[in-house]
Amino acid sequence: MDLTISIKGLRIKAKKLDNDFYEFIRTDLEKSGIDFSRDNPTEALFTAYLRLAAKAYNYDKEIESIIKDIEI
Repeated sequence: MDLTISIKGLRIKAKKLDNDFYEFIRTDLEKSGIDFSRDNPTEALFTAYLRLAAKAYNYDKEIESIIKDIEI
């Protein structure tokens, strides 16, 4: 599936996403304030990025903790 958002008048399209990945990204972007039916401010995209970056950071920390527990 294709995913298109508009940020400050610029239409950005991600083509041929896997259906599950498409749904995950669309839902996460909506939670971050991205509205697919209108133009969005740059801050909305930055907020969405920070939201996903925080998830990745926390997952990395959790994985490191699990690895340390396993090594003991």
